[in-house]
Amino acid sequence: MRYFFDTVDPSGARRDGVGIDCPSDNSARRLARKALGEMFSESHNEGDETYEISVRNNAGATVFAGTLAYRRD
Repeated sequence: MRYFFDTVDPSGARRDGVGIDCPSDNSARRLARKALGEMFSESHNEGDETYEISVRNNAGATVFAGTLAYRRD
């Protein structure tokens, strides 16, 4: 099944129009959690940041939504 990974980071929002084939909803969720960590680790911003990812299936139903928030104290 094809899944679409829409993201929001400090530079803006991106809607995935291509998607990735994954064998299951759980596989897509794992990939999304990994992507959130990668988005954060590749950041060069020094301030507070929020990263979001939402995964849609072929039918357009959301199968996962995650947020990673970083606050620099």
